[in-house]
Amino acid sequence: METSSNHEETQKSGWRKFLPYIGPGFLVSLAYLDPGNMETDLQAGANHGYELLWLVLIGLIFALIIQSLAANLGVTTGKHLSEVCEVEYPLFVKYCLWLLAEVAVIAADIPEVIGTAFALNILFNIPLWAGVLLTGFSTLLLLSLQRFGVRKLELLITILVFVMAGCFFAEMSYVNPPVSGVLKGNVCAQTGW
Repeated sequence: METSSNHEETQKSGWRKFLPYIGPGFLVSLAYLDPGNMETDLQAGANHGYELLWLVLIGLIFALIIQSLAANLGVTTGKHLSEVCEVEYPLFVKYCLWLLAEVAVIAADIPEVIGTAFALNILFNIPLWAGVLLTGFSTLLLLSLQRFGVRKLELLITILVFVMAGCFFAEMSYVNPPVSGVLKGNVCAQTGW
């Protein structure tokens, strides 16, 4: 009887260990759902049909590999990449890496802010300057949610991801793309591979 209850305890603790990772997983999933990626994919699809789907698939595979390597680093060392860099590199290299990271973040965020401002302009006829200010304000508002605990922020992001997924599947059911075209676009042989 005791072994049965111990097994149940182990199973519960296994789920309890797993559940805290769901929120961060949804936070990471935003990298694939951001407006810049979606807009680029949709525009490429509008111009080239299904011919470039293989490129999206290859990019997704490489991103999964990089995330797997980052997870392995975290599991084996107990530190994330910036902490490992801090320990391993000299001061000059650390400052260079920090500056490069800041430039990369700025370069990645500018199109997102401008894209959101254009989307607000198209949807609600809000001037671009006001759209940029609203985007910045919404970012600060989301960051301020961390005061109430990171789990609340994770819950909000999870809800937003499900809303985006629902909208995407609703659009896909409306468009109803041909399965043969989608499969043909994912074949790398079409591009000479």
